[in-house]
Amino acid sequence: MLNRGIKKVGRLLSREQTEILETALLLMLPALLTKLSGLFFNLIAASYFGTKELGWNQFLVASSIPELLTNVFLIGTLGSIVIPTLITVKKREGNIEFRKVYSSIINLSILIFSIVAIILAVTADTTLPFLLNLFEPDTVINIADYEIIISMMRVLLIPQVVLGFSVFISSGLNVHNRYLVPQLAPLFYNIGRVVMLFILVPLMNYSPWAIVVGVFVGSFLHLFVQIPLVIKLKLGYVPVIAILNKYVLEILRTGLPRIFAIASEHIAFTFNKFLAYGISGNIAALTYANSLSLVIPTLFGYTFSVPSYTILAELYEENDNKRAEDVIIKTLNEILFLSLPFIIILIVLRVPIVRLVFGIIPNTRFGFDDTSLTAWILLWFTLGHVFICGRWFIYRVFYAAKDTMYPFLVSLVSLVFTIILSIAFTNLFSYNNTLAISDIQLSLEHLLNRNPNPTSSASIGGIALAMSITYSLEFFILLIIYHYTKYKFNFKKLIKSTLPKFYSGAIMFVILYFLYKTWNSIANALPVSGDGGVFGSTTLNLLILTIVSVITALLSYYLLSLLFRVEELKILKRYLNPILKLGGLRIN
Repeated sequence: MLNRGIKKVGRLLSREQTEILETALLLMLPALLTKLSGLFFNLIAASYFGTKELGWNQFLVASSIPELLTNVFLIGTLGSIVIPTLITVKKREGNIEFRKVYSSIINLSILIFSIVAIILAVTADTTLPFLLNLFEPDTVINIADYEIIISMMRVLLIPQVVLGFSVFISSGLNVHNRYLVPQLAPLFYNIGRVVMLFILVPLMNYSPWAIVVGVFVGSFLHLFVQIPLVIKLKLGYVPVIAILNKYVLEILRTGLPRIFAIASEHIAFTFNKFLAYGISGNIAALTYANSLSLVIPTLFGYTFSVPSYTILAELYEENDNKRAEDVIIKTLNEILFLSLPFIIILIVLRVPIVRLVFGIIPNTRFGFDDTSLTAWILLWFTLGHVFICGRWFIYRVFYAAKDTMYPFLVSLVSLVFTIILSIAFTNLFSYNNTLAISDIQLSLEHLLNRNPNPTSSASIGGIALAMSITYSLEFFILLIIYHYTKYKFNFKKLIKSTLPKFYSGAIMFVILYFLYKTWNSIANALPVSGDGGVFGSTTLNLLILTIVSVITALLSYYLLSLLFRVEELKILKRYLNPILKLGGLRIN
């Protein structure tokens, strides 16, 4: 029986996945586990360090630039024309040419990354202070802190090479319609970090260097978990850089704009990390809120984007634009239907969710003030998620069509717009005395000038609001560009099919909001302060009432979708009925 079970798991991990919805739902479990393990990492970090501990914030600053380089020079290359071009090579030229082109891109990307990394490591003593003061001129950091940050940054460049090489392997597996194992890789990365966090941080007297070791362990696990499938498929690797190969030149020609597009997004977030550090010395709250907010786009944006990317690339290769449009509309509706109720839950129940995720451990250093600040930032991140999930997908639509120039131009404008709005909204929120929307004093003077004596940390929320607005606009702009440059898009069909979901979501929001306000006032589930610890009856009340509210909200969304005849209900019937049947239930 054990052998049969192992064989079944092996077949599941190695078989092709070719149907978008089925693959997306299959990827949701490892994607969810990945995000949960990432949140668990942050939960333990929060219990050890809170949001204000110096060493933890030093690590977050130090890791920003290595992560930026990886996302630009390694992951950025993969997200561009690589997969569509590799599909073309595999179909037209066969496996030998495929391995040559595939290996050339790996070697070239890692070579460029290594050169930039070496230059950065050598010049770090002047580069990092320059960047911090460029983004936030009032930043004050003593020399000892700079030396620690710079040392960690230099060391963290090494595991990023391993991580980038592993992501290239994921791309090669995707070309062969294998998505499950590549999705398991980031889960093992998080497992490595979590284990090292548990073991080393207490042993090393809560030194941030313990977290650096965790990054090393996680990056190697990310790579090793994919090696067996690579060997089974005979993916192959050739130590060559065929720079004059026509397919390599095609990747460089169309891929460079994508690299710059990826760069603009990560430059914006790196800028905002430095901005948050310069304003308050606190990147941790921004990091916690961002990691929690990304659960929804990962589950419902990424998991649909990955399988649809390959399928759309094949349709565009065959010039079947009509079927591609059908896939786009169908996928956007499925993303919206599945993500919308969870977006609403995160907006309304943000405070109890943050408390339960990051502050549930006894004697945690993540106090209720930290909960309030993280929930405040999370609110502004989540407001744009309805369209950000679609944004993740629509970028892939352009890349599947081997068009990277329009996304590059849009992302370049987005970078400038994000920086401007981040500065303006952090200025505006710096005048808040409390973390409340009602306390916002909207005026041109407040947008242009920061409060020299802020009384709260509300200004960091302006970063999240700027990113939500900008990324939501990107979705609409890219959709309009697609309509005028690719294929006349049926907006009427898209709007007509999405409106019933928005109706259901709006009514669900009202129900959940009043339910939350009612039980919180009656049960007093949220503590006034976290100083004395909140584990016990308060946490139990919070957990029970949050679960009851979530279940009520989801049931109301289902019934409303039934009332408005939402077509995507068939997703629930198709995939949940086999599970519910075990308990004698069924969705009709």
